[in-house]
Amino acid sequence: HALLTLLISGNFAEIKSTVFKKYNKTNLFKITASDICERFKLVLFLALVLILNVSQGMDWKTTIKMSSMCGIVMAAEFVADWIKHSFITKFNSIQSKIYPQYSLLLAGDVTGIGHEGVNLDHSHAVVKRLGFAQIPLVCVMLRFMTEALRYYAERQQQSGDGDEYHYRGWLAMQIVIIWSLLCVFKLLLGAYLQRICTAKLEAAPELKKTP
Repeated sequence: HALLTLLISGNFAEIKSTVFKKYNKTNLFKITASDICERFKLVLFLALVLILNVSQGMDWKTTIKMSSMCGIVMAAEFVADWIKHSFITKFNSIQSKIYPQYSLLLAGDVTGIGHEGVNLDHSHAVVKRLGFAQIPLVCVMLRFMTEALRYYAERQQQSGDGDEYHYRGWLAMQIVIIWSLLCVFKLLLGAYLQRICTAKLEAAPELKKTP
């Protein structure tokens, strides 16, 4: 509960530090991109903490309770961002229709439209636009998952029949299956994002007027 209070109070401290400053459309896009990265990091960290606790033998009742706390943290993050952007757009006379323009900009990065003469991968263009640092998060995730697998292995060995080689082979098979499923999910998610971004660009009125 102390961590929950700290995270929620940090959201309101963020509101206090940003709402009474002067912003233009470019600065607002930087704040929006920062919020996108922050939400992704928050989801990742909460998921890693939950996985680590489950691997240590946490029961279902405690797991459900912790999951509800994670939901409260995410809801507080959404509310804080909504209040922050409401104040920024109100005090700086920025219309809310600027956000669909931001989404079109990111959709162009995903589909590659507007980057025809640039030798740059589409996914990297989005990462560069948002200022998203991937390598540190990968290192943190690998560290957490290594610890989770170690705790899970210790629990399985204590409750198993003691056949270490059989258990190691079963664990390696589980890792390969999970990795394959994640790769398939990444491909499907990429194809889905390409589809909805293309549809969004085709439905944009400003692009329809372009001959």
